[in-house]
Order: sequence, then C-alpha cells, then structure tokens
Amino acid sequence: MKLKMLAALVLVAGLATMSFAKSHFITPGARAGGYGTAFSAIADDLTAIYYNPAGLAYQKDTQVMASLFYIDYPATASDKIMSNYGSDKYQTSAVVPFLAFSTKFYYDTTIAAGIYVLGGGGGKVIDPIKPFVEKIEGQQSYMVYNISLAKQITEKFSVGLGFDAIQFQDKLVAKVPAYGVDIDYNRSAFGFQGNIGFMYKPIEKLSTAFVLRSGSYVDVPNEPNSSNPAFREKVCYPLTWEFGFAYDLFEDFTFAAAISENKTSWTSVRYHDIFQYRVGTEYRATEKLALHLGFFSDPNLIKDEYRDTYNLTNLDMYNMKYLTIGAEYKFTDALKAGLSLTHSFTNPVTYEGVTYKYEINLGRFDISYKFL
Repeated sequence: MKLKMLAALVLVAGLATMSFAKSHFITPGARAGGYGTAFSAIADDLTAIYYNPAGLAYQKDTQVMASLFYIDYPATASDKIMSNYGSDKYQTSAVVPFLAFSTKFYYDTTIAAGIYVLGGGGGKVIDPIKPFVEKIEGQQSYMVYNISLAKQITEKFSVGLGFDAIQFQDKLVAKVPAYGVDIDYNRSAFGFQGNIGFMYKPIEKLSTAFVLRSGSYVDVPNEPNSSNPAFREKVCYPLTWEFGFAYDLFEDFTFAAAISENKTSWTSVRYHDIFQYRVGTEYRATEKLALHLGFFSDPNLIKDEYRDTYNLTNLDMYNMKYLTIGAEYKFTDALKAGLSLTHSFTNPVTYEGVTYKYEINLGRFDISYKFL
C-alpha cells in the first residue's frame, strides 16, 4: 500500500507541476492555438513575443492584447489508491493569463512588452479519505516577463530580439499521517533567457521563420522533497530552436507547419531531447470570420532507465498528441476576438495493479485592439 500511496503522491504532484514528464506546452493565443501552435512563420499578433519576435516588425499600429488559457487536466485511477484509504480522482486546473502591448518605435522598428505564463498548474487529490490522507495538493508555474524589439530590414526580411525574465514558482503540500508524510514547501526564483527570430518572405504567398531561445538556469532553493526529482536543486529551462513556414494554398486558405527541438538533456540526466511537430490551417470564411484546425505533438521527456525514479512502468502515458479547432472574428478594423479548443490523445499507464488514465483539455480566448 505504501508504494501505491507514493505512486499517487508522485502522480498528483506531477500533474500539478505540468513539467513532470512533459515539455512546456502552455503557449499563448487562440489563433496560434487554432493553428496547432504552428505560428512562428505567421506571428502577426502580439503573441509574436513568444512565437517569433521578428513578426512584430510588420505590426505598425499601437495595439494591446489580452488572453486567457484554461487547463482542465483530470486523472482517474482504476481503484482507490491504498485500497480504500485514498482517492481515485485527481484534478489539475488553471487559468493563466497573457497580456501584451506594442507600438512603433521608429518607422521600421517595433517595441513590445508582455507578461504571460508558459507552464504550470495546480493539482490535488479529490475527496481523500481521512484520516489516512489529509491533503495532497501542488502548484508550479513559469511566469515570463518579456520585452522585445523587431526591425524590418527589407520588405521581405525582418529580425526580432526578445529578453525574458522567467520566474519559477513551486509549492507542494502533502499530509499523509498514515505513513508519516508531512511535506509543505513554497519556493520561487528567477532566470533569464534571450530570444532571436527571423522571418523571410521570398514570395507573396510564402513566409518562413527561424527562432532560437537560449534557455535559462534558475537557481532555486534546495528542496529534497521536490515534486519533480529533476528540480530538487535547480531548474533549467530548455534551449529550443524552431523552423516554420506558412503558405497560402488559395486566396482564402493558409497552411502552416513547424518543427522544433527542445534541448532538455541539460536540464537533467533523466531527460532526453525531444522534437515537436506542428501543423495548422486557416480558412477565411468571410471578411470577418476565420476558422482554424491544427495538430501538434508533445513527447515524453523521461529516459526509460529513469522511469522507476518516477514510479512508472509505462511512459507512453506522456507521449501526447493534440487536436485543435478555433475561430477568430473581426468586429471592426480595430477589434477582434478569438477562441480555440484543444484535446489530447494519450495511453493509460499501470503501476502496482492500478491503471491511471487522463486527458488534457485546453481552451484559449483572446481579444486584441489596435489604435488606428
């Protein structure tokens, strides 16, 4: 039973951290989400401060954008953990924000700033049976404070630079009197990251992009009871590169794709580097309404030889694939709003005779305004 209890603790803490065996899949913007996050070669709204700062160079108007990202991350078990003493339900949910502003700094230069969350959530055991389990609840997040500058070099080529201050926050409360477990910690620290992006449009219908993010080292206070074994003494945000393109197949239809590599091996010996693939489409049904359909992958990070560290026997659970749909409506030349919905597909995992399964549902909503 103790092993089952520890498995439940690790699972719930892992769901809470959102970084347990996954990359950072919380990405801003409903339109970008509808594109399956294959947005680096488009980047024509303020989410460019994340996807590709070079896209800001073509945005000449002063504008603001606000967005909300809702995560519903339920998990269920095939029986009560610890036989009848735990719970068979876990819940992770969060509402995370995005807020950004940009203005023309010079005739060919745009400056922007924003605040957004790029990973995180809160998880807990639902209805634990007391007094055996009093409480298991965790939370983790990466809050990003960004400033970006973009310059249009020629009519077809632009470059953008970004600077991120990344605040890592991590807390966990686990009180299991039956096994003497009493964990309660809350820690926070900052790291810094640089971004550079390029956008090249060789012909009117085609746009290409390359983005490089330096990654960041966050020196957090040592926590031996960390919910993620890789984060006990340090947190390293991965170095990533991405190549993308977008092509107008028809006058009212655009196809976009991107491939990226997350260099996670330097964050922990338990992790390996992963590739992510993204594809998306936009159909402009009317002058005001655009519809989106997309797909992206989010593979497992943990090496097979370290799966026992996480009390897992099947890491396929963390090989995620996502399908997205979305729409954007233009109320006026200045005001528009977007909505996208994302659903994950994954495999269940079995440990100590208990089968765990979960799915991820994401919702993005944003609204933007240009001061024409």
